[in-house]
Amino acid sequence: MVGPIPHAVRTLRLRLWTLELRARLRRHGVRLDLRIGDDVRFAGRPQLDLDLHDATASGSLVLRIGARSRIGRDLVLDVRPGGENVAELGEGCLLGDHVRLQLRGGAIRLGDNVNVRDFCELKSGGELTVGAHVVCARNVTVHCVERVTLGAYAAIAERVTITDSDHGADGSGSWVLAQPLRVDPVAVGDNVLVATNAVLLRGVRLGANAVVAAGAVVTAGEVPAGWLVAGVPAKAVKALGAPEPPAP
Repeated sequence: MVGPIPHAVRTLRLRLWTLELRARLRRHGVRLDLRIGDDVRFAGRPQLDLDLHDATASGSLVLRIGARSRIGRDLVLDVRPGGENVAELGEGCLLGDHVRLQLRGGAIRLGDNVNVRDFCELKSGGELTVGAHVVCARNVTVHCVERVTLGAYAAIAERVTITDSDHGADGSGSWVLAQPLRVDPVAVGDNVLVATNAVLLRGVRLGANAVVAAGAVVTAGEVPAGWLVAGVPAKAVKALGAPEPPAP
């Protein structure tokens, strides 16, 4: 008779959380469209952080959590009212502890079996799409203003930063954050490895099976499929899988 009790407690906690979430959003005119699949488990109550920059804002939040997903402790849903916000987790997703999903009128869409580990931050005012079986290791930051796409089976190592935008910095006395935002989508192909501490800047397009070396800073442009890039700024070093030239 002990077995059903934890399940009943989890179900009750989930219902209470959804009621509270809906009520808080409704107070600020935000509509909630919520769907949670079977056998979803929460290690703790997710937190709702409303960015109330506009007291008259309304908008909506679409929240989908696929079956058999696991949500760690202290997940933060950081939502700015006034836009159409979407967070979709496919089946079998795993969010670690202290993950932050920051929605600024955009969408975060995770495919099936995506693993987002502790202290990651995913921010979107556009379309942030993560393919199936992608792993984001600890402290990864993805900042999407227009479009960021991570292909299936990509591996993003610890402390990687990916952004599709930056502010102009012309050396004048104008406040940097008030200068025009420059935006160019980022696309990471299938089965790409981005190693520890690397940075992908706006306009980067990595072909399938490419590897970005640890600490590299990749600027706008195309990286061919199956190539290793390294350095600051990063440059193509060699085609992976190609035979090494004979020693002189």
